[in-house]
Amino acid sequence: MDRFFCVLCLFAIAAGLGGHTGCGRQHYRVKADREVYSVLQQGNCNPRWKVDDYGIIPNATSRMADPFHPDREPMPCDDPSAHRKMHYVAGMKGSHHWHDNGDTRYTENPCWRHYLLVNEKGEVPLDKEKAVELAIQHSPEYQSALENLYLSAMAVSRERFNYDVRFYGGDSVLASTATATSNPSIRNSAHVRAERRLATGGDWVVGLANSITWSLNNGSWQSSGSLINASLTQPLLRGAGRKVALESLTQAERNFLAAVRQMVLFQQGYYTRIVTGSSGRHTSAPSGTSGANTPSLASGFYGLLEGQIQIQNQRRTMVGSEDNLDRFVELFDAGQLENKYQVEQMRQNLLMSQSTLLGQVNSYQANIETYVRSLGLPPDLEISISDPLLEQFQLTSPTLTTLTEDVNAFLALIRKKDQPIPENFRDTIKDVIRRTEGEIAVFNQDLEALQKSMPERIQGLQNLKSLLAERMASGERIDPSVYEAEVFEKRITKLRSEEVPQTLSRLRATFTLLHLLVDTEEPVLRELIRSKSFSPAALKALKDLKLEKTAESSSEEDQVRLQKVPEESTNELKTLKEVLDAASSEQPTTEAQQSIARLRQKDEYRDWIRRVTSAFQYELVSLSLMQTRTRLDAMTLVPVAITAEEAFQTASERRLDLMNQKSQLVDRWRQIDIRANRLKGVLNLTFNGNAGTVDRNGVHFDGSNSNFNVGLAWDSPLTRYEEMMDYRSSQIAYQNARRNYYTYVDGVLSELRSTVRDVQRSQIDFEIRRNQVLVDTVRVDLMQLQMERPPQGGRRIDTNTARELIDAFNGLLRSQNDFLSTWMRYQTLRMLLDQNMGTMELDDQGRWIDPGVIGSVTTSPEHAPSIPIPFIETSRLNRRYVD
Repeated sequence: MDRFFCVLCLFAIAAGLGGHTGCGRQHYRVKADREVYSVLQQGNCNPRWKVDDYGIIPNATSRMADPFHPDREPMPCDDPSAHRKMHYVAGMKGSHHWHDNGDTRYTENPCWRHYLLVNEKGEVPLDKEKAVELAIQHSPEYQSALENLYLSAMAVSRERFNYDVRFYGGDSVLASTATATSNPSIRNSAHVRAERRLATGGDWVVGLANSITWSLNNGSWQSSGSLINASLTQPLLRGAGRKVALESLTQAERNFLAAVRQMVLFQQGYYTRIVTGSSGRHTSAPSGTSGANTPSLASGFYGLLEGQIQIQNQRRTMVGSEDNLDRFVELFDAGQLENKYQVEQMRQNLLMSQSTLLGQVNSYQANIETYVRSLGLPPDLEISISDPLLEQFQLTSPTLTTLTEDVNAFLALIRKKDQPIPENFRDTIKDVIRRTEGEIAVFNQDLEALQKSMPERIQGLQNLKSLLAERMASGERIDPSVYEAEVFEKRITKLRSEEVPQTLSRLRATFTLLHLLVDTEEPVLRELIRSKSFSPAALKALKDLKLEKTAESSSEEDQVRLQKVPEESTNELKTLKEVLDAASSEQPTTEAQQSIARLRQKDEYRDWIRRVTSAFQYELVSLSLMQTRTRLDAMTLVPVAITAEEAFQTASERRLDLMNQKSQLVDRWRQIDIRANRLKGVLNLTFNGNAGTVDRNGVHFDGSNSNFNVGLAWDSPLTRYEEMMDYRSSQIAYQNARRNYYTYVDGVLSELRSTVRDVQRSQIDFEIRRNQVLVDTVRVDLMQLQMERPPQGGRRIDTNTARELIDAFNGLLRSQNDFLSTWMRYQTLRMLLDQNMGTMELDDQGRWIDPGVIGSVTTSPEHAPSIPIPFIETSRLNRRYVD
């Protein structure tokens, strides 16, 4: 009976193993993650290629987040025609369980928009760091890279599992009916097996099998038997040795290491691409082809900033064109232009400016939508671009540009002599004065910033002069104003001591006249204008602004024009008071209206307002140009002080893709030995043994029922055609890999040399472009002065003035845009150089840690480069083996 219960227990264990059909989906998913994340954690310990976050579950705030249970996903929306095939196909009824998990119309996280931080306009404020954060959170490309890294670690886990002890078990129950020779019975067979692959290439297996048979006639057990077997196979030639046996695991581990490094390269290139629009080479995702360049869907965040600033520059140019057109119309009406051709030139230029601005705004919006898509977000997401980088390229304050627009609009109304002066013009002038005071305060802050940047600017010019020394020695010629620190210091000294005080003094003078206009009633001011009885402060302001004409009697030309007024109008309206009374009456007569219109053409009061406002407008433009020069001279570059040779030396020690290339070269070299092993014959050492039970007792093992076998198995290599071809192919593949490696290194060297040259050129070009903006600013200033001080004494404006004025404004626009583009290019090159040298570092949020001055990097002993071993010149190595 004891033996019966022992056998029954053994049967229960076997039946339990055989009847167990496996755990749930969630159990295996969690277990798989645990295994893979363990591999990722072990392979992610080197700080030089550490991936801070390698989880593949998107954040709940991400658009990619799955709101449903991953093991019970509902069915997404299906095509109706295709869906019918799931329920009825080829005349057969399909499964009715497809909808057991429910249905959903969502493919993206339906709540992701609620997590976005928006401003009062419902827009997502986007700066450089926020763009990177959103891309990492929402980009399918970045998520795919993480999943590829996960799959690389999974391959390692699979290979490691092959060298663990693996258990298998099963059970079967078979019922048989009575026959002529046997009784009806039930037979249960259970087995358990353990296997393991050895690092030397061998395999061992240990198993236990049990069988119990019941006879159904008498209800008692009839027989029970168990068998323990073990086997060992150890190759001695083909497939023998750790080199061959561990090849698959070794390759998986090396591939995983390369994937971790490639992930770091991808993160660096991804940041660079999101910010600059250019990721450089060798920055594909872990599963991508090494050396592939994934193009950006947009020009990067810098490109959006550049587009926004160019729109602002174009807008300022258009504002200037509008004012110039009004001036030329006024000059034409005053008879100071020979013909209307110059007016139409200015009108054409204004129309072209307006059309260009519309095109730029349209392209900018399209670029924003494309850029938003590259972040993994829908194009209808409203965003606003805002970044501190934008401020330094606003060479003119946007509020000052708006103020200039408003002054131009007010002046345009004053110049329309057939229209009355706006009733609220005093309130308008008060607001303009208040806003101008604020712009002066901003300008003073710009002067302070310029003063603080002086030491850095001087040091930068000295470095630039050293950089240019070699070029100038070879015959190149650069204007000394570009690199001479003395020229820069003299320019700034003159700006601060002469030009700025003069501009602010003239602007204050216009304030005096504008306050006089605001604080004095119209009849009183008219009398002051007529009698020239201004206060000493007002007279001084008029003299400083060269507006003495408004304080003197009318010129002879004006007197002649007054004498041409029809006599009947003079008789009808004896005095100016009568005209004003007629204008203020509820129903002025038609004759009175016509007389008022004629009188407005020679209204000294209106003309005085126009002259003062025009003088203020000119000084406002001068302030704008002065601010442009000040901000322009305050801008600095973070220097790059490294040679191409130093950059390549650093890259050869630190670049992760070069490490991967070396690894791939050795992988090809290893395959020669692996393929050569297959040329050998098969010689295996084998061992087999088993022990069984006796007397129909399932647990009674006896040596008499056991046997053991030891032997050798030999397979002669008579035919090795495929193996021979594989071996020769591996040799050719290695030679190809050698060439690819040094070609790859040549490409790295060429890329670095080109980048360093471009950086040096951009440093020089930046100063040249700065000086071009300064020159064009002076041109515009001179042309504006010429327009403000037209020729007197009956002389007319030169017919080329309109074209020169257009060229001056357009030249300033081009030089400002070129200056901006040069700075953007330099910043992109700095980032790419840091990346291509292998020294780029990201923080735990995937943002670039700006290294500041990029110079030669001292190699620590830990990172000392490996020295290639030269070929040994021996007769054996130099011989050619020919059969």
